[in-house]
Amino acid sequence: MNIEEVQQVIVKLSPEELARFRAWFKKYERDVRTGELTDSKQLRETLRRLRGILKGKGVLKTLIEERRKETRT
Repeated sequence: MNIEEVQQVIVKLSPEELARFRAWFKKYERDVRTGELTDSKQLRETLRRLRGILKGKGVLKTLIEERRKETRT
């Protein structure tokens, strides 16, 4: 997933989902600054949880479907 795809997903979030994302991202940035995310296993787990949040809201599925349509044409 590249930055443009992430941006597309984020703009589709509801206000409540956006608030949850902001809180998660703030914590993520703090953990990076303090060195708590230096372990790649922990980083993978964090990304997996974020993917799960987006998938649970159907946003990720919609994005994947749009991407497939683009590649078919």
